[in-house]
Amino acid sequence: MRGVAVAADRSLALVELPDDPLGADEVRLAVAFCGICGSDLHMKDAPAFPVGAVMGHELAGEVVEVGDEVSGWELGDRATVFPFDPCGTCAECRAGDRHLCATGAARAVGLGGRPGGYAERVVVPARSLRRLPDRLSAAHGALTEPLAVGVHAVALAELGAGQPAVVLGGGPIGIMTAYALRLHGCERVVVVEPGRTRRELVARLGFAVADGADRDEVLALLGGEPAAVALDCSGHPSGIVSALGLVRPRGRVVVVGVPVEPSTIALAGVVIAEHQIVGSLAYSDADFDEALDHLAAGRLRADDVITTVADLAQADAWFTELTSGATEQVKVLLRP
Repeated sequence: MRGVAVAADRSLALVELPDDPLGADEVRLAVAFCGICGSDLHMKDAPAFPVGAVMGHELAGEVVEVGDEVSGWELGDRATVFPFDPCGTCAECRAGDRHLCATGAARAVGLGGRPGGYAERVVVPARSLRRLPDRLSAAHGALTEPLAVGVHAVALAELGAGQPAVVLGGGPIGIMTAYALRLHGCERVVVVEPGRTRRELVARLGFAVADGADRDEVLALLGGEPAAVALDCSGHPSGIVSALGLVRPRGRVVVVGVPVEPSTIALAGVVIAEHQIVGSLAYSDADFDEALDHLAAGRLRADDVITTVADLAQADAWFTELTSGATEQVKVLLRP
């Protein structure tokens, strides 16, 4: 089958891949669409993805083979995939924090643990499937994973009714987080994005947007007061500094994007203002299911989020485009 794998020069090469054997508790999914995630862009050169690794964890498709011990799934059923595979027995799993399972990522689909959705077919545990409602297209279903990241971040924000919020970063996760805020009932949302092209994209999606150079401009867009919560989706070391400067005393900063380089903040200011800094990793099962429900109900402009659908053979070119710093894309989906 056709697939895209990490090559020796760290590019993404179109190759012929064998079909993996199917375990008794697994299903084989014919991939309809798989999104390019920001974490894919950052992690492509990481040791977690050796030569030959197949990436892709934002996927949806159709069941084409079912393991002997699988029940509830039949050929032709459509599904998206919860990519992590928590162990179920560690302290985090027992506490209900399955997304924090220490070994869940090591077995995750398309995140280095097992082959992902940049291929015509992929084998996944049956327990990872989430059924796509008939009214939801497979392309929109592939957005469940990134929207779940935003849903989880907003849950951690603990935002009260009517409180203003700011999102730093107008990339795919920033946009999904802004949508999650809106779906949560937050009407005063400002996205801070320094890139002009990204700002124009965010504005077309109906969000207030600023470049962040003028704090007073951001505050004016928030209604004249600092934000109750800032969600840093920028993935830049300076993001948290900007976020702390935009929240009120006792305000909360939720760090969603993961900077490669360390950040430096003035902790005295955090103490004096009693700011709260919270990390946000992935999503829980409930967050994932909520994201799927939102998409199925048509509560966000999914077609506007998907800016390009490309063939697998173009994967490497789109990785180059998306890391160029001047892209006009929001979400690029690969189609086998």
